[in-house]
Amino acid sequence: MADVRMEFKILDQARVPALDPKRKGQEDLVVTYSVNGTRGYMIRLPAENATDQSVVAAIRQEIQRRAALVGRTYSV
Repeated sequence: MADVRMEFKILDQARVPALDPKRKGQEDLVVTYSVNGTRGYMIRLPAENATDQSVVAAIRQEIQRRAALVGRTYSV
């Protein structure tokens, strides 16, 4: 996967109940961020493991995953 460089800004974060039944009673951290000042996205991480570095790494990974799909054309 190519290294994609984009600027992002964290807009908000909130602790919410975890969706995974195995993590019942625990919380997730939902982070809302903007890429290049335009589109907004969200990621969800286990709150107990969330650090500044892990949030940035998760956002970077998601941006790179999404960039691999941008511009592709499909027909069904």
